[in-house]
Amino acid sequence: MLIRKRLYASIGTAGVVVLGGLAFHYTLSPSMASTAHVNTNANAVQPAPAVPNAVNVSREALGNMSLHFVTAERRPLMRTVQATGLVSFNAKRLAQVSSPSRGRVESIDVVVGQHVHGGQRLAVLDDFDLSDVSSQVASAQAAVADATSAAATAHVALTRGTELLVIGAMAQSELERRRAMDASAQATLHSREAELEKWLGMRQRLQPTGSVVKSGESRALAQLGPRESLGAVVAPFDGVINAVGTAPGDIVDTSLQLFTVADLSTVWVQANVPERELSVIKEGDTVTVSVDAYPGRQFSGHVAYIADQVDPNTGTVAVRCDVPNPDGALRANMFATANIAAPLGRDAVLVPDAALQDVDSQTAVFIPSGTGHFTRQVVHTGVSSGGFTEILDGVTAGEQIVTDGSYWLKADFLQNAIPDEG
Repeated sequence: MLIRKRLYASIGTAGVVVLGGLAFHYTLSPSMASTAHVNTNANAVQPAPAVPNAVNVSREALGNMSLHFVTAERRPLMRTVQATGLVSFNAKRLAQVSSPSRGRVESIDVVVGQHVHGGQRLAVLDDFDLSDVSSQVASAQAAVADATSAAATAHVALTRGTELLVIGAMAQSELERRRAMDASAQATLHSREAELEKWLGMRQRLQPTGSVVKSGESRALAQLGPRESLGAVVAPFDGVINAVGTAPGDIVDTSLQLFTVADLSTVWVQANVPERELSVIKEGDTVTVSVDAYPGRQFSGHVAYIADQVDPNTGTVAVRCDVPNPDGALRANMFATANIAAPLGRDAVLVPDAALQDVDSQTAVFIPSGTGHFTRQVVHTGVSSGGFTEILDGVTAGEQIVTDGSYWLKADFLQNAIPDEG
C-alpha cells in the first residue's frame, strides 16, 4: 500500500513538471517568433546604392588630381593597323659602282662609312682604254679644224661668185658649183663636230673629274709624266660608302662591283601586315614608324607598295613604306614597328581613350559643369584605334571632357556611392 502511494506521488510530480514546462513555452513563444522575424529581416539582401551622376571636388583635392581636359572633335575616322618590319636601304638610291672600263686601280680615296657627294672621286684608275680615247679626241679636234677652214674657204668663194655674177663676170653654172661646194663643206664640218662630241663624251665617262692627280702628288709632278691614261671612279649621288670591293693594284673591268653607295636620306620599312588587314590599307596611307633605338620618337612616312602575294608560311603581306631619314637615324636591318593609319571613309566624334572609365558596368566620361563640379555622362562607343575611340552617342563635338586624371573622379564617384555606417 505504501509503495502504491509513492508511485502515485511520483507520477503526479512528473505531471506537474510537464504542465509547467508547456505553460512556460507558450508564454515565451510570441517573443521568440518576433525575434526570429527581426533577424530574418536583418539578414535580407539590401539593394545596391545607386551611383551618383555628379560629384563635387574640393579645391585642395582638385589640385592633387592633375586633371587634363580636351574637346571632343568630329574628324575622319581612322583605323590603325600595326605590323612589325625591318628597315632597309632604298633600292632606288642604292648604287653598285663599277669601273667604266678595263684598267688597274691606282688608289682608293674613300673608306666604308664615309659620306660622299655626287661626282666625288672614289678611286683613281689607270684606264687601259683612256689613251686610245685621248688620241681619238686629238684626231677629231684636228679634223674639225680642217673642216672649219674648208667650210670658211667655200663660203668665201660662194660670196665672191655671187658678186661676180651680178656684174656678168661669172657664169651661173660656176656659181651653182660653188654653192654645192659650200654646202658640202658645211656638212663635212657638222660630221667632224659630231665625231668630236662622241669621243669627248667617252673621255668624260672614263675621266669624269678631268685631269687626275693622285692623293699626295702635286699637279706639277703629275705633268712630268704621261697622265693621259689616268681616269676616275666617281659617286653617282650623295650618300654613304657601304662597301669597298677593291684595292690598289687590282685589275678591274665593267663587270666588277668596286663600291656600294647608299643614299640614306630616305629608307624603306618592309612591314609584314596580317592578311586579315589587307582590305583596310592602301597605297598612300600615312605610316608612323618606331624603333627600339629611339624610344618615344616616331618617323613619319607613307605606304608605297603592297605585295601581290601572301607569304604562305606566315600569312602576312609585305608592305613597303617610304620613310624620310634626313639625319640618318634609321639604319638598315633595324627592327621596326609600323602603325598604318587607314581611313574608314567617314567622320566621327572621337575622344582619347584616357577619357573613358567603366562606372557601374557602363562606359562613361566626365564633363566639367562648374568649378570642382563634374557630371558623369554615359556614352556608347564604336571603333577604337590609335589612342582614340569613336563616340556613337552621349557626347557631341565641341563638348569638353576630362582625360588624364578621370580615374580619380571615378574613385570619388564610387566612394560617394558607399553609404556611411554609423
